[in-house]
Parts: sequence; C-alpha cells; structure tokens
Amino acid sequence: MGGCIGFLKSMQRIAREIQPSRIYITWEGGGSQRRRKLYPEYKMGRKAEKLNRFYGDDIPDSETNKKRQLMSLLGMLKFIPACQIYVSDCEGDDIIAQLCTGSFRNKDKIIVSSDKDMYQLLDDTTRIYSLHKKKIITAQEIFEEFRISTHNFAIAKAICGDAGDNVPGVKGIGFKKVASKLPMLGSNQVLILQDIFDFCQSRIDESIVYRRIIECVDDIKRNWKLVHLDGSMLSGDQVSKMQYVIDTFEPRVNRMKLIQALIKEGIEGFDIEGFFYDLNCAIVVHD
Repeated sequence: MGGCIGFLKSMQRIAREIQPSRIYITWEGGGSQRRRKLYPEYKMGRKAEKLNRFYGDDIPDSETNKKRQLMSLLGMLKFIPACQIYVSDCEGDDIIAQLCTGSFRNKDKIIVSSDKDMYQLLDDTTRIYSLHKKKIITAQEIFEEFRISTHNFAIAKAICGDAGDNVPGVKGIGFKKVASKLPMLGSNQVLILQDIFDFCQSRIDESIVYRRIIECVDDIKRNWKLVHLDGSMLSGDQVSKMQYVIDTFEPRVNRMKLIQALIKEGIEGFDIEGFFYDLNCAIVVHD
C-alpha cells in the first residue's frame, strides 16, 4: 500500500507548506474522446502511470496491485477535506484547465503536478508546485529553462510534439531548437500559430527548420488542438457535472472512518492527528 501512503503523505507535506483554503483532486475519466477523434493514435500504447512514480517506495508494478491501491485510495480520500472530481470521457488535465480558466479564474491557485502541459496555465493567479522539484516554480524559472514564455508554451509543444502522448512533432526540432529559431516565443507577446507560420514563410530559405515547419502546418495545427489546455475539450454537460461537484462540496473530516480504512489495509504507524492538523487549512469555512 506504499502508493496510497505516499499520496497521503505528499498531500500532507504540500498542504503544510502552502496552506491551501481548498483542495481539489482531479482524476482521469477514461481519456478525451474529442482528442481521439482528432488523432486516433493519441496516447496509443502509452504505459499506465505507476503509483510509485513520485513516492520512491518499493511498490509492485502489477496492474492488479495498482487498481487495488487506487480503489483503496479513493475510499480513504472520502474521509478527508478534499474534493474529488471525476468526469467520464475526459482527461484530468482538462478538468484542471477548466478550474483555472473557468471556475476559479480570478482566484489564487496552485497546480500540483510535474507535467509540462501545465506550464501554459501559469499566469498572475496560477502557480505550479512541482512534485519532482518539491517547490513552487514560476513563469520566470520556466523561461530561464526553455527560453519560452508560458503563454506561448502550447505553440512550442505543438511544434516539438509530445512523445509521451504519442503526438509527433516536426522532425529534428526540440525545445532548444524552437527557442533558438523562433525567439518571439520567449517574448511577452501572446502569439497565435499564424504568427509563427508567417515568420517561417518569410525566412523559408534561411534554415531547414523554417522549411520543415511550413511543410508540417496541418500537423502543427492538429497538435495545437491536442496539447492546448483551456477547457474547450470538455462538453457543456461535462462542465455542468464538474461544476455541480464543486458547488455541492463541503469539506468534512471523519477520523474514525479513515482509521478503520487504514486498519483494513493493514497500514500501521500513520500519523492521523498530524495529517488532519496539516489539512486543517482546508476545513475552515471560507466566503
């Protein structure tokens, strides 16, 4: 059960550090049907996430063990002050995007993730806590690493592709190359794809990079739809279901039920009092 305990302890540590007024956990809902219609090979053959990805425990990698731990974790999370959001036929990333650009657009919020897809959501009210780096990362840090502004990150990714999601990019072009050849991606200007295509067309004889981008215009346009996060991949019905969960959520605590769930799974030595003490920030009623 190392994955479950790792999840709970990570949540406790992060809550202690950033003191969130609310905690929302988004789950994959079977994947995005809209993205598969755009590109049937999207995420095809992708390996399932391992529960020990971030926690370093010696957890069996079998699918049976993973499913067992996920079911146990889902049950345990019902007894803590966290809102779980699951919407069928969509991705957790799209739920996060909808939270950031819709439901909580004007609220200060922190996305807990190590997924580079989240970089494009960074703005004045949205920050990211990196699970890998165990700290909050800023738009400036991302710019210093990639030389690409967060508001143009989706364009860069549409050109470079995403091997993890089986989204093919332009041959021979990675983030370093795209930042070097398309320096406007690092500017404060919010660009659109046509800006990039016009720039490359005007310099098509100067570099093979520009020629390849022009040759792959249709693929890049498709990729942008696949990687861009703004909640548009959710249907009205999916957004309504998600909003209903948010509107009806009341943070509650049931120490005894969580203790019973831990005992049932044979988990000993978990600091229940310390856990709920650190999550108390999300229990207080807020206007």
